[in-house]
Amino acid sequence: MRSNTRIILLDVGGTFVKASLGIPGTGAVEGTFTHTPISSDGTAEEIENAFRVSVGGRMKAAADEGYEVSAVCVAIPGPFNYSEGIFLMKHKFMSVYGKSFREILGDIIAPQVRLAFVHDVNGVLLGAMAADSSLRNGNVAVSTFGTGLGFAYAVDGQVQESETGSPAKGLWNVPYMDGILEDYVSRRAILRFYAELGGCLAEGEDVKEISIRARRGESDALEAFRLAGRHYAAGAKELIGTLGIRHLMFAGQIAKSFDLMEKEIRDGLGEAVSISVLDDIQGTVLIGAASL
Repeated sequence: MRSNTRIILLDVGGTFVKASLGIPGTGAVEGTFTHTPISSDGTAEEIENAFRVSVGGRMKAAADEGYEVSAVCVAIPGPFNYSEGIFLMKHKFMSVYGKSFREILGDIIAPQVRLAFVHDVNGVLLGAMAADSSLRNGNVAVSTFGTGLGFAYAVDGQVQESETGSPAKGLWNVPYMDGILEDYVSRRAILRFYAELGGCLAEGEDVKEISIRARRGESDALEAFRLAGRHYAAGAKELIGTLGIRHLMFAGQIAKSFDLMEKEIRDGLGEAVSISVLDDIQGTVLIGAASL
């Protein structure tokens, strides 16, 4: 018998709120995705309106199909109060610092609609484990490699969280060389490596263009990715070993170019850790959100 309820799934980034209708414990419903522009450094009114448009649109879509919405499940980066749904970021979404998500949505949702929140990297790991039951045994982890460097891990199917709900351990701020690991493993790091090697990008070009050039055989472009891979392995190896990680997954925009740095990462981490790549990070994080 058809259930008459749906949930709303949100993946909150700095430039878009990605939303869909979902089925609890399953994931997104195909054909219900929307991308609402949002500026994380915008005014409170601009940010609040983006969230209200995103959620309100999915509420209407559910109603048009004859469904009631029972919950809104949100994957969002930190700092954030995940138990109370309160914004605590100062590097972005500053204008809504201290506001609750329910307060922002206002009358868009009824008081009985449940709100649930997960750190976006934890959400990716939850989704990966929901999709592949073999990952629920032993210690597994995910690294998100893009604008920054995210990391989350689980022990026997339980994602390890800090008291605030963020990942229990981080890689981005691990002391490394003359700074932190994220200085050497991130979008800005690859751009810097490429420039230092003599590469030149046109205005508006980014890491994607470097990856294209690497696959065409440009040595400087390929070396920029290889450097990031060597630095990742050197900086992450100790924590991965300490946590006893048996399987490590990579996800994120730059992880789409994992093949360009795969050898360096595999050689650096050694054979004790198996490695795979999550191709559909958005679908995976929404599966994670649906499990909340």
